[in-house]
Amino acid sequence: MSVFRPSARCRDPEGRKWEIYAYRIQLPARRRRRVLWRFVDIPRSAVRALWTDDWTIEAVTWVPRRESYTWRTTSEFRGHVLAQVEGQLARGEVPRPRHATYLGASP
Repeated sequence: MSVFRPSARCRDPEGRKWEIYAYRIQLPARRRRRVLWRFVDIPRSAVRALWTDDWTIEAVTWVPRRESYTWRTTSEFRGHVLAQVEGQLARGEVPRPRHATYLGASP
C-alpha cells in the first residue's frame, strides 16, 4: 500500500469517483512550509512509522470539488476499514467504519 497509489477506488450513486488511500507516514503540521523542513520531516516520519501500528485511511474525490474524509485505525483492522469505507461510499452514504477514529472532513 502506498500514499502515492490508492488502495481502492469506487463510484458513488452520483457518479463521483472516490480514491481511498491507506498510509502510515504522518508529516507534522508546520505553520511555515519550508523545503528544508520537509527534507528533515520525511525521513524522520518514515522511521517513526516503522514502530507505530497506526494507519490513516483517507477517501478523496476531486470532481466537482475536492472533498475528503479521514480516519485512523490499526493494522489489525486496516482491511476491514478499507472495505467498509469503499462499500459505504459506493452506496452513497457518508462512511462510518467500525474500529476507526474519525479525524474529520475537508472540503
